[in-house]
Amino acid sequence: MTQNNIPRPKVISLFTCGMGMDSGFEKAGFQTVYANDITKFACDTIKEVKKKELKEQTLHLDDEKNIFEITSDSILSNVGLAKGESDVLIGGPPCQSFSTAGMRKGLKDKRGMAVMEYIKKIKEIKPKAFVFENVQGIKSMAMSHISFYDRIVMDESKLDESQKRGSLFTYIENEFRKLEEEEHGYSIDYDILNAADFGVPQNRKRFILIGIRNEFGNATEVLNEIKSKAKYADPRKAKKLGKKEWRTLETLKDKFEGENPPDCAKFSNSVVEYMSHVPKEIGGCWVDLPPELKKKAMGGAADTDDPRRKGKQGGRTGFYRRLSWYKPSPTLVTSPTQMGTCMCHPTYDRPLSLKEYALIQGFPANWKFQGSLTNRYRMIGEAVPVEMAKTIADTIKKHIDNA
Repeated sequence: MTQNNIPRPKVISLFTCGMGMDSGFEKAGFQTVYANDITKFACDTIKEVKKKELKEQTLHLDDEKNIFEITSDSILSNVGLAKGESDVLIGGPPCQSFSTAGMRKGLKDKRGMAVMEYIKKIKEIKPKAFVFENVQGIKSMAMSHISFYDRIVMDESKLDESQKRGSLFTYIENEFRKLEEEEHGYSIDYDILNAADFGVPQNRKRFILIGIRNEFGNATEVLNEIKSKAKYADPRKAKKLGKKEWRTLETLKDKFEGENPPDCAKFSNSVVEYMSHVPKEIGGCWVDLPPELKKKAMGGAADTDDPRRKGKQGGRTGFYRRLSWYKPSPTLVTSPTQMGTCMCHPTYDRPLSLKEYALIQGFPANWKFQGSLTNRYRMIGEAVPVEMAKTIADTIKKHIDNA
């Protein structure tokens, strides 16, 4: 209940993980009444940060249960709601299958099939609105994966439909579109949103798909309103657009930790040596290494004589990357110490700490993540930034409240 004893709109959260999206919705006045995750570390985190709600039974947690084994009827029964009564269903089914940084197996991977289960739950629970989030790479995914280096030497016109870019997304979109055709159906729209545009000091793009039942609004109007609330922009465009420049890591500098914080991953001695050559404060990457160290540092990631790969390996700016105080963080990754996705502190020769990860994502200061160091980085790195989630939630709440 709110202070005025008016019930808060209720959220059913699937694939909850560290509760980034949930936290944003709660800041907007929603109440998470159901959460689920298959991993122990995520469930332990939910039990830690939601002790009061679990004790008072205002939140039901399906602890370490596989989403394929949970029925929609049991979800509704556990939160005391009937089909059609829940306000919002949110979730980000596992994205590794669709990530451009992963193997991109899509629906052939069970983690990809979770998207289909998510759609099934929407159909059976019938919330007033739903939000599906994923990596931006989902839009370019093919049903049949072809590696980047093989694809660039192939004749696109000779590929079958399943091999073409975007074929998997077309399939997924069509499955979502079937929800539009049902009784009390939904309008659906989607876009790529950048968290930096919403005041998050992180240049992080996420795919956001919104559905809203027709009696409560129009998804395109909702999405356009969300985008209109993006008050920040790339510094190269901000003035022309009449917006503020993206917030930088410097806005969090006084909250960042010192040289040897607790709960922080470690670089190997060799990486520390290389990082010492990358400019402090302003940031940089492997290109800033002395010429005699570049080949040694890059190893197999150095340029190659392979005609399929030579000159086509991109900037590889994640290698030996030091962040800048004067820019937003790049997208937080699930591990800050991987060679190609390094996340080094702007001043010290160490990775960003867990606390710094959580600060950038906008988690509440009292959020105590559980599990191994590796799993806690993963949990925070995979989350939806809280302030972006709040903007989405504020807008949806306005529409379902006013219907």
